[in-house]
Amino acid sequence: MKKLPRLYEYSERVYADYMRTQKKGGAEEAWAAAYCYVLTPVLFLYVLWVLADALWNGKRRLYFLARDGYMMYTAAKYICEQWQLPLECRYLHCSRYSLRSGEYRLLGEKGLDYVCLGGMRVTLERMLLRGGLTEQEAAQAGKAMGWEHRMHELLTYEQVKSLRPFLKDNAFFMERMRRHAKEAYPSVIGYLGQEGLMDKVPYALVDSGWTGSIQRSVGRLLKSAGYGGTVEGYYFGIYEYVKGVNPARYHTWYFAPRGKNWRKAFFCNNLFECVFSSPEGMVRGYRLEGEKYRPVFAAEGNPNRRRMERGADILLQYAGYYTGEYREDRAGRDLQMEMRVAAKLLHSFMACPSVEEAKAYGGYLFDDDVSGEEKQPLAHALPYHEIKEGRVVRKVSRYLMGKGRPALQSAWPEAGIRLSSAAGGFDLFQTALYKFLLYSRKDWEQRRKGMK
Repeated sequence: MKKLPRLYEYSERVYADYMRTQKKGGAEEAWAAAYCYVLTPVLFLYVLWVLADALWNGKRRLYFLARDGYMMYTAAKYICEQWQLPLECRYLHCSRYSLRSGEYRLLGEKGLDYVCLGGMRVTLERMLLRGGLTEQEAAQAGKAMGWEHRMHELLTYEQVKSLRPFLKDNAFFMERMRRHAKEAYPSVIGYLGQEGLMDKVPYALVDSGWTGSIQRSVGRLLKSAGYGGTVEGYYFGIYEYVKGVNPARYHTWYFAPRGKNWRKAFFCNNLFECVFSSPEGMVRGYRLEGEKYRPVFAAEGNPNRRRMERGADILLQYAGYYTGEYREDRAGRDLQMEMRVAAKLLHSFMACPSVEEAKAYGGYLFDDDVSGEEKQPLAHALPYHEIKEGRVVRKVSRYLMGKGRPALQSAWPEAGIRLSSAAGGFDLFQTALYKFLLYSRKDWEQRRKGMK
């Protein structure tokens, strides 16, 4: 980081300012150090890239998607105001759940593609809730399948996929999914139109990424309402494009589906989502109040709210130092050097955290399901037998033998390993190596398809 002295200097300043009001030592200092020296400059560099590329390509409006886009929106709006950039920044209250609740009306049985997705803690109940059913309706649908006593059983990826034909044949489930989609569709379209996504203004979405499925949902919904334009998006990283999309409309900064496999191996998207989320709860839908559509939240607020608010304050303070002193040298930035610095910062923190960092950030509450709210710690100490099961040879052996099992490991496995007194650097390397091999295989498959 010292190769870019300005970034390092700004981190030092915001860290010193923050720690003046905090006790030194322990989890709070570890949290502040990582946030000021690693997370803040990395996110800030990403936002700068989005703004520069958007201006270069003639965009006039950017929509930052809830909730991963909250911190990005905070920084981007401040930068645009300070540097008087001709870009309008807006915050779009949405979630995969809120958009798909109306999109199911357009998809019919193809909506089961969303229902039958894998995850860390997938159960039949969660799958049914993804379809927009209430808990009572989900219980009735499960009973119709003869699963009333297995609703909360953790499922493997293979089991999730095998349930698709049973859900398709579940008349009660399909009828309720269609009914709720028909009810939700007008409010979803109404909210998107209200926020200006039907306007004839060159705009783009901004989000964390991973698959970019929200962009496809937004595009499909807008097209059904008569929108004739194209929807583009900016993303921190994309692991894999959803089927049928045009990759040229998905602009990535840190990694894309092809290449950068070691960068993906050292990255933890679950951690990224936790630290750069918003203080609000997940959006479950929209309600018309008077003449205005308003988001309906699943909970009063994010259980990680205190950290979100402190993180936003640090980010704005960093932005203040940067925009105030870096005004005349924007054209001379070394973008490649900044990218390399960002990669090294994230590598050391995400793939090889200290025990103090693992404790401080592993305490965030997290849930990767589209219908869920944060309930489980991001990381916990893993039992040694589970760590051994995560080593490359054993994982590959299970894969070749077609054996699967529910994913019980930490959402941030590197922190879970670090918190275990029985594991060390060897197992951290095994985790990174397995992910590298996984992404390399996907990369090779995509390149092979491209050659046909």
